[in-house]
Amino acid sequence: MRRVFVLGNATLDCVQTVARLPQPGETLLCDSLQRCAGGKGLNQAIASARTGAPTLLAAPIGADPDAALLRTTVGAEAGLEARWIESAQPTDYSAIWVSADAENVIVSSAAAAHGLALDDALAALEDFAAGDILVMQGNLSEALTVAAARRAGERGGFAILNTAPIAWDMGPVLGLFDCVIANAGETRALAGRTGPEGAADLARRARGMAVVTLGPQGAILARDGETIAVAAPKVAAVDSAGAGDALVGAWAGGVACGLSVEAALRVAVAAASLAVTRRGTAPSFPSRAEMAALLQALG
Repeated sequence: MRRVFVLGNATLDCVQTVARLPQPGETLLCDSLQRCAGGKGLNQAIASARTGAPTLLAAPIGADPDAALLRTTVGAEAGLEARWIESAQPTDYSAIWVSADAENVIVSSAAAAHGLALDDALAALEDFAAGDILVMQGNLSEALTVAAARRAGERGGFAILNTAPIAWDMGPVLGLFDCVIANAGETRALAGRTGPEGAADLARRARGMAVVTLGPQGAILARDGETIAVAAPKVAAVDSAGAGDALVGAWAGGVACGLSVEAALRVAVAAASLAVTRRGTAPSFPSRAEMAALLQALG
């Protein structure tokens, strides 16, 4: 089975539920608070591992109590190997507000992620081999992203870029990745349009494949000059935070398990749809047993 290497960030997430998102200058009291492990890199690695794909997470963390929580969380995940990279910076942190209509806003620190040294990152990919899958996001520096994508290509791997967050000009690096995964807003920023046309444009600028995520409308797969829509099941959403990460990780894991890219996307959309029915980021993801059921039903 192919392995999934996730090179990205890890954060302590502080998730507060509120009746509505605050206005500028306004103070609100939250209805509930949850502290959990998060960050796009860590979240995607957990989702990948729960498909049954052997998964490795390489991420920088500080020497503080927040890092201890992340170590404990990842250590409890079957099939997930952590290659923690010690940072002189504090462990990165995300403040997440979730409103009653399940919308969310997130502000994250990124000192540890931005300070990740190129040599340390590439050392974590030392055993990356032909057929393996590399998953990256926008939290790391442009230079590091470019170097890691090139390493994956040189070794015959498959490289995926999730364009969140867009913290620098990603346009010039899309061609280094075999697949680009973006939400509607990111697609508009990178391609100037959304929908099937935006997905097709991203696929052309990458190495032939793109996935555009559309929240409750599912996702669009663009490949080989064609676009395919994958609908999402209707669910009662309570918290959309982390759903995109559930989709990215489940898709990469499904592909690593041998599913076609379309079948893996059906599984990934279903996994994200299940996640939005629960509170929290990684704590909302389908369990290993639930993911196995999705793989059997949709794969």
